[in-house]
Amino acid sequence: MGVHDLWSIVEPVREAVPLYSLSGKTLAVDLSLWVCEAQHVQAMMGRVTKPHLRNLFFRVSSLTLMGVKLVFVMEGEAPKLKSETMSKRTEMRFGGSRKAHSSKSSTTTSRGRFNAVLRECAEMLDYLGVPWVTAAGEAEAMCAYLDSAGLVDGCITNDGDAFLYGARTVYRNFNMNSKDPQVDCYQTSRVQTELHLSRENLVGLAILLGCDYIPKGIPGVGREQALRLMQTLRGQSLLQRFTQWEQESPDVPVGVAKKVPHCNLCRHPGSAKAHERGGCVLCGSRRFCQPQDFDYRCPCDWHCYEQSRQASSLEANVRKKTLASQQFPFTEIINEFLVSKDKPVAHFKRRQPNILLMQKFACEKMEWPKHYTSEKVLVLMTYTELMNRKYGRDVPSQIMPIRKRILKPRVRNAVACFEVIWNTPEHFVFPEERPAEDQHEVRTVEEESLFRVAFPEIVESY
Repeated sequence: MGVHDLWSIVEPVREAVPLYSLSGKTLAVDLSLWVCEAQHVQAMMGRVTKPHLRNLFFRVSSLTLMGVKLVFVMEGEAPKLKSETMSKRTEMRFGGSRKAHSSKSSTTTSRGRFNAVLRECAEMLDYLGVPWVTAAGEAEAMCAYLDSAGLVDGCITNDGDAFLYGARTVYRNFNMNSKDPQVDCYQTSRVQTELHLSRENLVGLAILLGCDYIPKGIPGVGREQALRLMQTLRGQSLLQRFTQWEQESPDVPVGVAKKVPHCNLCRHPGSAKAHERGGCVLCGSRRFCQPQDFDYRCPCDWHCYEQSRQASSLEANVRKKTLASQQFPFTEIINEFLVSKDKPVAHFKRRQPNILLMQKFACEKMEWPKHYTSEKVLVLMTYTELMNRKYGRDVPSQIMPIRKRILKPRVRNAVACFEVIWNTPEHFVFPEERPAEDQHEVRTVEEESLFRVAFPEIVESY
């Protein structure tokens, strides 16, 4: 769920960037959200066996071939604070039969059945050689931790809680099917400087508007109220204000200023005729006056008093409703977001794809024929070989191009490529209709610049 209305609040700093701009970056992925997305794709429901595995395979393949290094994050133990939210999700996923369970089951934070799905995904990631880690608590918290610690270059998640957990860069809404694939990018630095939303203010918003740990938020406090309140806090955060509210009485403007007639042109005290004859003191004119914009605020005593009175009235209203919450002063919620449970990760171990294990897994779990899996894994094997050679990694080769067998130049997505002929790798399976005499070689299309670095002598002889 995340924070209610958060994505619409940070919409002004959303930036659509080309998917290829992620090339070379290491990104942490909240796996559970990818799984949930796949389970709700209408086009795959009832037609695809294990849509979450199919979706994961092709996303991993596409992003890997774009040069994006992925690190997946599995859910850990959910905070007890989340029990109400998780009970509702369980009811939505598995139907009303769960209602008959005991009260103990209604407050559990066990992910049971969903964790079994995640373990399937982890098994496939192992066979593809893609690293994954398990969070101490929420996956988006671990993603944010890795990002804030500089261990990755950003997070891929649809959960806005990542900002509250300290993420620096968040990516969401992949569009991978068009000729110009894009993804939405949000920079925390822009959220802070342009929207004036610090991490502490975002946590305060989560409490007021509602999040996984306080689903209904503060009854009677809406988005516009909360944002207007933050504009009146004079440099303080909402969390600081919560502390003051507990200790102090609300500020009430003292004294009353008398309202006087205002000019309808410059919107300062005095009539338009008086300003035309003798000028306006606040405009600095001797005759006539300067028209002001519609949203101009007059600095006279009455307007200053009225502005202060309205701000105090707004704060008093929000304060009263907030103090009435049974969870006030929200210490557990604040600590959940601001105090990290996760530990440093020294290294993300990347391995080579295992075509044999992937064939068996895909056949059992997704009903893929072995020749289909071989074809899909082949491009990951050749890409891994090229990258290993580019960076001088001392690992055994799984596949080798046939000497002097660049077949011809190609262009793919406006990028210069080579069509390359390789020796058939071990355990590769061809379709039954493929003649035996044609099974000694396989072909792929590889980016020219990468192949040139990995096999300069073959390119030279070509």
